Amino acid sequence: MSNSTKYWFKRRRYGYGWVPVTWQGWLTVAGFIGALLGAAYIVKDAPDDEITREVGLFFLIVAVAIFGLLGICKAKAPKAKWRWGKQETDNPDEDW
Repeated sequence: MSNSTKYWFKRRRYGYGWVPVTWQGWLTVAGFIGALLGAAYIVKDAPDDEITREVGLFFLIVAVAIFGLLGICKAKAPKAKWRWGKQETDNPDEDW
């Protein structure tokens, strides 16, 4: 990644994944949460014990939101790796 492009996410210090570190990263996470809340709003009035079009739409929205978030993280973050605590080899531009 070039020096002019800044990561929106950094690797987590514990575990596997990323942490948002810029306003663009936080906006991405807020959009993801908004999509999940919107999907939940769609199915709030769905009939009990019945698979309906609303439930299918809910799962479609959730799947698209998850894959969208992962795609953005993959494009705007360093490669994820398992970490457990701070290490001497940590890069401050990539690791939280």
